Amino acid sequence: MIVNTDFSDLETDLKRFFNRYNEQRRLALYQALMRELVSIRAQSKAAKSVDEMNSLKHQFKGICRYLVLALDTPIDALQTSEKLFCAVDSIYIQVVAIKDEL
Repeated sequence: MIVNTDFSDLETDLKRFFNRYNEQRRLALYQALMRELVSIRAQSKAAKSVDEMNSLKHQFKGICRYLVLALDTPIDALQTSEKLFCAVDSIYIQVVAIKDEL
């Protein structure tokens, strides 16, 4: 099921993803997701080459697909490390915002 095609309703989509799991599994998935997002955010600030950007976009796209967020086109359009950082940061902020609701 594809839920969304842009960054407009991430909170709802993220809650829908996490609510499919029991509380213990949600917490483990949340922690793993946070580790991955923090890592990609940090690496995106330092990315200098096209290869580094493509690798990070690939990782980010995989996370979004796992979360059932249809963001392939917006992610593919990210051409600078700053834009990639902002996109990852958008998801990161929403994930942090829903923590207390898990």
